[in-house]
Amino acid sequence: MHLILLISTAYLTAISPAAADHCVIANFASSTEAPHGGGNLYAPEIVNSGGKLLMFFGAQGKDGHDRIHLAVSKDGERWQQKGVVFAPHGVNHVNDPSVVIVAGTFYMYYTLAKSGVTDSIGLATSTDGLTWIDAGSVFGPSPPPSWDSLLVGRPSVMHHGEEFEMWYDGRKDLPVGAPDATAPTSATSRRFVGYATSRDGKHWNRRAKPVFAEDAGGVHVTGKTGALVMVIESREGTKWATSSNGIDWKSRGILHPKNANSPFGHVTPFLYITPQSTHLYYGAAAAATWDRNSIFVTTLEIPADPDVLHTPSSFTAPNSVPTSTPSKLKASVRQP
Repeated sequence: MHLILLISTAYLTAISPAAADHCVIANFASSTEAPHGGGNLYAPEIVNSGGKLLMFFGAQGKDGHDRIHLAVSKDGERWQQKGVVFAPHGVNHVNDPSVVIVAGTFYMYYTLAKSGVTDSIGLATSTDGLTWIDAGSVFGPSPPPSWDSLLVGRPSVMHHGEEFEMWYDGRKDLPVGAPDATAPTSATSRRFVGYATSRDGKHWNRRAKPVFAEDAGGVHVTGKTGALVMVIESREGTKWATSSNGIDWKSRGILHPKNANSPFGHVTPFLYITPQSTHLYYGAAAAATWDRNSIFVTTLEIPADPDVLHTPSSFTAPNSVPTSTPSKLKASVRQP
């Protein structure tokens, strides 16, 4: 038996076909146009604060550096650009934001590369989502020869009760030809997904072994304990997996395939779930180099795992959008 995460099939049939895949944010400024001038935007992250949707996302500027931007919406249709909201001085790359709001404080975890592409995970905090206090790197690679001894990045963070949970991707070497002459390379280089927990959001307890393989990265995890979904970037489109505990994952294959708008795959997908519908945001890759992306959204049906996602009502997103919100919501070279 398959359950459908979306509540009403009648509601689904009322959605315009144009809502299936459409661009919500494309190149609009020098901070998003990338060195080639065509734009490079990806890594969307949406939270609900004060009745507004806040979309944090990364983009590569004309100077080649990545920065984190913000767009705001009241209805999920019209996005007002707030520009760059986070760009620490003297670093090559800040991107891939993951934001949770705990007791009125925004915690933004992000990929940080001070130089090259060897990443760690940073933290910045804010009271309004606009002005940030940077704590710098709070989660770095493990000692060699661990599976994540070279780099860690692209965090996906949730907060439940008194605990932060983080999923991230890491690796111990880069593929041959990667744009970092100082990093170790291997013809068999692969990414894995790791897991860590924290009581204060700054000091983390890392699980020694990865929780997911399949060369997975750029993940986003949503749901709640007992019903978790992970979406995964890939050159084939957005892949997905399910879990009841965040550690043991079952691969589900392709959730949404690449298409004419994303001929080279989906970059850093983000799943946003409301009581009415499920929205997948992703960086639509227009080039094989994954450096020409724009942010697209589609509306999905997700077949529930009978062993994990027992009912549609059991699956809710943190800081979810109000039920009245309309359904149609809305570098760096990646190393997939």
